[in-house]
Amino acid sequence: MSSPSRSDAPTTTRSAERASASRSAPSLDDLTGDRGSPPRRPLPAGKVLAVGLVTLLVGALLNAPGIRKTALGQPVGWRRDLATFFANPLYDVSHALYLDRLRVDLKQLLGRSSDDAVNSRLPSPTTTTPTTAGATPTTLPAREVFSPQHQARLWVGGDSLAETPGSSLITGAGATGAVGILGPVDTHISTGLARPEVFNWPDYLRTTLTANLPDAVVLTFGANDDQTLTGAGGGEQFGGPDWQAEYARRVGGLMDTITGITSHPRLFMVGIPPVRDMARFTGDYTIINRIYAAQAAARRGRVYYVDTVASLGAPGGGYTDFLANADGTVVQVRTADGIHFTRAGGDRIAGAILAAMRQAFDLDSWRTGGSTTTTSGPRPVGGHPRQPTPTTRLP
Repeated sequence: MSSPSRSDAPTTTRSAERASASRSAPSLDDLTGDRGSPPRRPLPAGKVLAVGLVTLLVGALLNAPGIRKTALGQPVGWRRDLATFFANPLYDVSHALYLDRLRVDLKQLLGRSSDDAVNSRLPSPTTTTPTTAGATPTTLPAREVFSPQHQARLWVGGDSLAETPGSSLITGAGATGAVGILGPVDTHISTGLARPEVFNWPDYLRTTLTANLPDAVVLTFGANDDQTLTGAGGGEQFGGPDWQAEYARRVGGLMDTITGITSHPRLFMVGIPPVRDMARFTGDYTIINRIYAAQAAARRGRVYYVDTVASLGAPGGGYTDFLANADGTVVQVRTADGIHFTRAGGDRIAGAILAAMRQAFDLDSWRTGGSTTTTSGPRPVGGHPRQPTPTTRLP
C-alpha cells in the first residue's frame, strides 16, 4: 500500500484533531452533573405566573410611597381615582409592615427625603378678611431703611413663571446695593395651591423661610390653579362660589404663614399677566388675580399685590408678543408658548416688583445720607436685634 500523498496529510491531521477535541470537550451534562439523569422539565406556567406576581407585589410594597405619590399627582379624573384606589391601601399595608422603610432610608441618604411626602392640608388664615372697603387697614408701617451695611434679605420663588422675572429681579435688586440675595430663584414647575398633595407650598415655605429669615418674599404662582381643588377642603369644581371661597382660604392662609414667621417679611405676590389664550385669561386667571388682590388688600402693609397686566399687557389690556420701550424700540416680551417670558418681558415684571419693594422699603436714601422714613435701625428678630447682613448674595 502506498503512503498518503503530501496533499492528503493536512486533511487527515485536521480530522484527527477535531475528533480528539470532541472527545476531550465536556458536555453541558458533564458540567452540570446531570449525565445519566432524566431530562429536566420546564416549570408549569402557573408556577411561573405565581412567582412573577409575588415578585411584583413585593416590589410594589417596597416602593409604595412613590407609587402613592405618582397616583396622587395625576390629573384630576377617573384615572387618578382608579390609581389612588389601589395605591392608598397598598401604601397603608407597606407602612404597617415597615416595608417602606428601605425606600425612606435610601431617600434620606440621597438627601431627597421629601420626594414621597404627601401633605394635603393647607393652613387657614389668621387675619380676618374685611367685608367692606372701609375695613381695609389704612395705616401703613414705616418703611425700614436698608443700605449696603444693613441689607434687606430677599427670597424669590414660585412656579415656572417665576424663573425669568425672578432672575431679572435678583440682578436689579442687587444693583441697589441695599438688597442681599438668599440664593437663586426657587422654582417648582406646575405647582400652586390647587394640588397640595403634589407640592405643599405653605409647608415648604414655613420651613425654608424660617431657616433664611428674609425681609422680602416674592412669590409667583396661580397659573396652574384653574382646576378642581384637591386635598383637605377640596373637591370644588373651578370657578364656582365654593371654589372661590376655598381658594381664598388657601391664599389667605399662605399669606399669613409667610408674614407670620419670625422675621415678619413683606410678601410680594405677582399676578398672572395676559396669555395668548385670552379666553383662559379672562375666564380663569382674572378670578385668581382678583382673589390674590383682595387677600393682599386685607393685609395692607404686609402683603403687596403686583399687577402684571400694566407691565406686560397690550395697551388695551390684552395679550401681545411685542412691546415698545421708552426709546421707541420694539422688543419681544413673550416666548413662543404664549405664556412664559423672554428676558425683556422678565425685566418688565421685575421692574414692577422692585417698584412695589420701594413702597415697602427705603432702598435709596443711603446714597444721599438722608432718610424719608421714621425707622432708623434693624427690626427686631425673635426679641433680639438682627445682625447686619453681608452684601450682595447671602448664604
